[in-house]
Amino acid sequence: MKAIQITILTIAIFTFNALASTAQSTVTLEDVLDQVRTNSFSIKTAKTEVAIAQEGNSFYKSLLKPSLTLQANLPNYNKTSTPIIQPDGTIAFQSIRQANSSLSLFASQAITQTGGILFMNTDLQRFDDLSSEYTTYNGIPIRLGISQPLFGYNPWKYEKKIQPLLLQEAQKNFNTAVESALSEATELYFDVLIAHQNLEIAKTNERVNEDLLRITEERLLLGKVSKDEKLQLEIELSNAKLGVSQATNEVERTRATLNTFLGESNETEQVYTEPNQLSKTNIDYNQLLDSYQKNRPEITAYQRSLAESNQEIARTKANYGFQANINASIGLARGSETPSEIYSDPFDEQQFNLSIQVPILDWGKRKSAVAQAQLRQDNLSASYNQQILVLENNINQLGYAFERLQRDIGLFKNIMDKADERFTISNERYVLGNISITNLTLAQREKDQAKRNYINALKSYWVSYYQLRLFTGYDIISQSDITY
Repeated sequence: MKAIQITILTIAIFTFNALASTAQSTVTLEDVLDQVRTNSFSIKTAKTEVAIAQEGNSFYKSLLKPSLTLQANLPNYNKTSTPIIQPDGTIAFQSIRQANSSLSLFASQAITQTGGILFMNTDLQRFDDLSSEYTTYNGIPIRLGISQPLFGYNPWKYEKKIQPLLLQEAQKNFNTAVESALSEATELYFDVLIAHQNLEIAKTNERVNEDLLRITEERLLLGKVSKDEKLQLEIELSNAKLGVSQATNEVERTRATLNTFLGESNETEQVYTEPNQLSKTNIDYNQLLDSYQKNRPEITAYQRSLAESNQEIARTKANYGFQANINASIGLARGSETPSEIYSDPFDEQQFNLSIQVPILDWGKRKSAVAQAQLRQDNLSASYNQQILVLENNINQLGYAFERLQRDIGLFKNIMDKADERFTISNERYVLGNISITNLTLAQREKDQAKRNYINALKSYWVSYYQLRLFTGYDIISQSDITY
């Protein structure tokens, strides 16, 4: 009967543990990375930046197209007292009641090659003197004109180069933001794995040391071991319990950090699995260096900043140098007491104006302003060159690290397996009284360190892989550029 009860209890415990384990959800690195791609706050922010850049580019393109504007005053009414100059030069204040109405249609088109503007407009104005019941009209059926700076600054020349670069930079920033998020998520995922592994190590050590301490206490009563060995095991057990407490806290902390990064608050117990090693590959460093020049946003940002710097130098030279502008127009115009005469019998209209501005004495203002702009451009180039050196060095070092870890992961795992086997043997030998507690403790610590070395090497392997993707925009496994 007692045997049946024990069997039933064993089955119940087994069933409970099985249900508990099935209640836990299994999480892989790829699951986490998929979640990052869809839910990460940094990626959502990067998408917004791309959308802003696209709208900015659409706005720029709209400026290149013809614009049409309607303006009206219907009416502009005044009832007031106003000074009127008399024939003898004196002023008389008279009461007036007037209404001015106007309707204007204005069309313009930027001339991107020269920086000028072509325009066309039509106007109709009406004046009413309500005191005398007098009405008159003035109109421009059509006017065609041009406003053109000579030898001046043409913003369209530079915007034509800057605007596409802004759009490319935003897209490359988005790709980089995705890869940066994947790299960070990989680190956080392995932090959780390492914390779980440390907890398992601490629990195993606690369980083993409890068993060993019980055996040692029995041997101490028989006089087969010294009290020193018992004290050492008590210390090891206490350290293992402290390790369990610290590791439990670290598991909660790393899980919370990962879930916060993913934008969720997952309270369910989850099992995090070790990712397998990627397929082995040979790294083509020339390919990596070529790829980063195509894919990194810093390259495009420098090209854009250089174009903006050239724009600023041109603007500075124009603003502080010789300036000339031509404004010319032809059209039809007439004033009349009836609107029909304005359109049936208008007069010819011609307008021409040439304005110039020549700095004669500026005390070196133009020279200093241009020199400042040129120095900023020189500093921009120097900073960029240093940035590129750092980036290329990082790419090379990451490549070397990945190749080394690709070779060494198997060795780390082999060492871990052998250290674990050695500890099992040492534990059995200690139980049989064949080795000292010092040798057993040494084997235990080597086992623990070998496990930590393996998981840390695996972390470095995966992080270096995703950082290579981040720094180059190139996937060394699929051997293709990364785009989203």
